[in-house]
Amino acid sequence: NVGEALRDGAILVAVVLFAFLLNVRTTAISLVAIPLSLLAAVLVFRLLGLSINTMTLGGLAIAIGELVDDAVVDVENVLRRLQENRRAARPRPALQVVARACSEVRSGVVLATATVVLVFVPLFALPGMEGRLFVPLGLAYIVAILASLAVAVTVTPVLCVLLLPKMPQLLHGDGWLVARLKAGQARLLGWALPRSGRVLLAALALVLAAAASVPLFPRSFLPPFNEGTLTVNVILQPGIALAESERVGQLAETLLRGVPEVLQVGRRTGRAELDEHAEGVHSSELDVDLRPDGRPRAQVIADIRTRLAGLPASVSVGQPIAHRLDHLLSGVRAQIAVKVSGD
Repeated sequence: NVGEALRDGAILVAVVLFAFLLNVRTTAISLVAIPLSLLAAVLVFRLLGLSINTMTLGGLAIAIGELVDDAVVDVENVLRRLQENRRAARPRPALQVVARACSEVRSGVVLATATVVLVFVPLFALPGMEGRLFVPLGLAYIVAILASLAVAVTVTPVLCVLLLPKMPQLLHGDGWLVARLKAGQARLLGWALPRSGRVLLAALALVLAAAASVPLFPRSFLPPFNEGTLTVNVILQPGIALAESERVGQLAETLLRGVPEVLQVGRRTGRAELDEHAEGVHSSELDVDLRPDGRPRAQVIADIRTRLAGLPASVSVGQPIAHRLDHLLSGVRAQIAVKVSGD
């Protein structure tokens, strides 16, 4: 899922950039920031001893839409200055124009990047398991954003000097989309500025309404993963004989294989005493590999619960990673736990 998010994000950024710029060269210069920033982030991961995992890829997926921001600001200002220079009576050398155009926006680009980075700094203060999980995400995001700034400062101006000055359509004006948006913005500003008091009150009311709705949002430590596999725990009465536990486990495997979306089933009955999750033979854990197509996941899980309901056992259905995280956070293997403390 994270790999698909990275791919789809890059494609979406390219489409939006071209829709606004309507120029192949400026779009290409801006898009170069994405692979260079990601590769630079990977090199930093290697230097810091970090791995490429779900959380670091998640940080890169979050950052991918912002990797082109610094480059776009540079490219648009360079394009504007080159257009002015071509119309001038005495044009200056393209190298001077590009250098001055990039320096004009440099402070704004650096400050904007620093602000974005500061937003993720509080992640590094998270304690315990939350910190172990989310610090790599925040680090990946910050490294990628800083790498995009480095690309905008070094590579983008060079590409602008090489590709933009001799561009045939340099004097081409705004595209259709940008022209329409500017016209709409002008009409909106003409309506809003004379009514500034009412506009500010309406904005304040919306902010208060948004703040009041925050407690109503569902909250969870991690978003639900779709891991493509399920972990089914079948818990029998402690003290049951191994032969009987094996019989019930085989029956559970047979019932699970009857689900159309199930590709294969593996089972572990009991855990050795020296194992971190030592269990008696009354406990069986079944790993279920699912087909990617078929019914929605919720329907498949409901079907599994229905088929296993007739077993003389307690059955819980989860996913491998989510199951381990629940165990780490709560200290118990079940998705729902009631802890009673006191006298």
